[in-house]
Amino acid sequence: MFLAFFMVSSMAGAGIQSWLITILHQVHGVTLAAASSALTGYMVGQIGGVLLGGWVADRTTRHLPFVVVLTIGGAAVLLLVGGVALPQAATIGVLFLGGLMTGASRTPRDVMVKDAAPPGQIGKVFGFVSSGMSLGGAIMPVPYGMIIDAGRPELVLVVVAALLLLSLLCAGGARVGFRRALVPVAAD
Repeated sequence: MFLAFFMVSSMAGAGIQSWLITILHQVHGVTLAAASSALTGYMVGQIGGVLLGGWVADRTTRHLPFVVVLTIGGAAVLLLVGGVALPQAATIGVLFLGGLMTGASRTPRDVMVKDAAPPGQIGKVFGFVSSGMSLGGAIMPVPYGMIIDAGRPELVLVVVAALLLLSLLCAGGARVGFRRALVPVAAD
């Protein structure tokens, strides 16, 4: 399930990285310069979020609730940006916040994978689940482009938000499967 979690998260990220500038320009008339700044704000927010998420991951063992809250918040921000024409400076600021939330959810996600890996197998596990990121990033740019070409660019951020929320089902399923695997069995 962690493979699916990484893949679906990457599918969402591909929509932002590949198409956010086009979406903001076509849907809300944001200038290309401001739309580029908004994407930069989102990415800078993600970088800061990863650092913040690492700090939090070291101080709690409740990683899944942290990931869930931030991912839902990030999805809500993207729906807001896609559905409401904000002033350009506000768009940049709101997308920075969205990047901060999604970025902060990433480090605890990685810790969850580390915790679920069998002893001595962490490299193999990370190699396997990380391949989901490449797969997700390769799958989605064309379908997003098709949505835009069909004259519905406003739907791209809806799909991105839906994929972020779907990734949570994968994360929750992975954690449930991991907990089941840890249930002690009585000796005969």
